[in-house]
Amino acid sequence: MSKVRSKFDWSANILFVMSTSVILITFGIIQTLVFEAWNFFSELADSRGWLNIDWNFSGIFSNDGFAAIVILTAFGLERYLRNKKTVLKNLPSDLFHPNLLVKVGIWLVVLLTLFFGESLWIFLCALCTVLIWRRIANLQEATIRGGDGEVSGAWISTVTLVFGFAALMASITHGFSGALGEFFLQTEWTPSGACPDRRSLCENMSFGVNSLLLTTLQVAFGALIIAIPLGVGTAIYLSEYAHPRISAIVKPTLEILAGIPSVVYGFFAFLYIGPLVVELGSWLFENGWIDDPPNPLNPLNGAIVVGVMILPLIASLSEDALRAVPNELREGSLALGATRIETTARVMIPASLSGILASIVLALSRAVGETMAVTLAVGTVAAFTGNMFLPAQTMTAYIAQRVGGDLPFGEIGYLTIFAVGLYLFMITLALNLLGNRILEAYREAY
Repeated sequence: MSKVRSKFDWSANILFVMSTSVILITFGIIQTLVFEAWNFFSELADSRGWLNIDWNFSGIFSNDGFAAIVILTAFGLERYLRNKKTVLKNLPSDLFHPNLLVKVGIWLVVLLTLFFGESLWIFLCALCTVLIWRRIANLQEATIRGGDGEVSGAWISTVTLVFGFAALMASITHGFSGALGEFFLQTEWTPSGACPDRRSLCENMSFGVNSLLLTTLQVAFGALIIAIPLGVGTAIYLSEYAHPRISAIVKPTLEILAGIPSVVYGFFAFLYIGPLVVELGSWLFENGWIDDPPNPLNPLNGAIVVGVMILPLIASLSEDALRAVPNELREGSLALGATRIETTARVMIPASLSGILASIVLALSRAVGETMAVTLAVGTVAAFTGNMFLPAQTMTAYIAQRVGGDLPFGEIGYLTIFAVGLYLFMITLALNLLGNRILEAYREAY
């Protein structure tokens, strides 16, 4: 008995050392990112200060000011109706519960504001307004059922308030300078300048990371537009309609697609998807829809290839979530006279919503962190534009480009890699935390 116990203790000690090593390596990577990013901001602040803001209160009448007013108004309306249950109950139900086609059209309009709008705040305005609209719809439904009107999704109000004040600040400020203001609030990214000393910090260098961030969001959300309908549709077909033999063939095929290296996807996008996108862009340019002729390297090209990459992830996880729903719910709906499509739309999808949403958030994290495919498909021009047919650059592509070049240790271009990497780490961490929050908010217990 003692020999068995000693072997078990030895195995436990090995596992403890392995897990501790993983934790220490993770903290070491984060520590390196934080320290090198701090060196970047410190060196930039020594030359340009930390934060300087030029106020311009007339900007409240600009597009950003309009977005701020709409977002804050939506937040105030949600807070008012939450405390006025009688008013909430008497609002027309059709206003908050339209048919599926109207809902899909509204979400498409929101996404189009991201791809073709010149201001990010207009997209956030549309997004927050729709989220508050759905929040009020859920509150009304809970109130009509006789509840207290409190439902999941309270985080929407907090996020809306934060975005509202951020949009307000963006509208009443004219310019930002300093290390923090330039990095987080400007959109011009030129980390290399014609300096006599390569290690020095030139005045013609600009470090507005938003040009990289906005291109990253263009590619990531564009990929979701492609992957969500196809991925969720594939999952529904495999779990609800497909013959077991078909599922046995399609599911491994999806796993094979998920295992293809990203550089292969990028090469495929460059050779095959790029020419098709250029033909589409040329037709749009000839008809006056876009102002500049298309380039083979562009965010639309990257969005398509990344959408194909994350499609197996959404399909596989969504199918697992649908299969986890008890079969009694499906049979009960069919027994009550519902058709199979009604059962899928009104029973199976709501019951597995937490798993589907979690797969989408996880796929978004994968799209944001994709490197080689977007490097080959999007380009290396760090300039954001609303025209998705022009070359641009994502955050991950910039890191890959700079690492592969000739960078002296400790110079400002070298330190920008860690600043961008830390910013990207914070974004992906926030997305993962959001996924966990969604799982908790929409989890169904059976």
